[in-house]
Amino acid sequence: MQKSIGIRVTPSTLYFSIVSYENEELGIIIVDKINNPKALNIPEQLKFLRNTLCDIINEFSITNACIRITESNAQSINVSRIYIEGVIQELFASSTIIKYYVGQISNISANLGIERVQFKPYAEGKEEFMGLKNWEKYSLEERESLMSAISALNI
Repeated sequence: MQKSIGIRVTPSTLYFSIVSYENEELGIIIVDKINNPKALNIPEQLKFLRNTLCDIINEFSITNACIRITESNAQSINVSRIYIEGVIQELFASSTIIKYYVGQISNISANLGIERVQFKPYAEGKEEFMGLKNWEKYSLEERESLMSAISALNI
């Protein structure tokens, strides 16, 4: 069984989804989030997020991963988000994950086998994605983490 994790970061929250693929069957294992503890200073926040995510990767025996990173043409760059995404990349490189990539909309779309213009309607919940139940009930960030996790199965 292949398991992958998809991650979408905001300055205050790390959203993640874990999916499995076995016998041509896609399964959603978990869709959850880790809140960034504001009571800690930035290095301690990064350590907390890294350690918590490391435990999750080990607990679920994740083999593939994708981080949905900031678009290069974003109007405003959030430094906290960049820090968190960097720490996650370092974690992936030093974890049990075999294959991973950092993806913007174009990369994730390509790995999902969809056109880039289809990404936003799926992510915004305007269109159902791959027949997944309750797709519209997930938040934008949860849908993006799910799409990232599914895309990581194809690397």
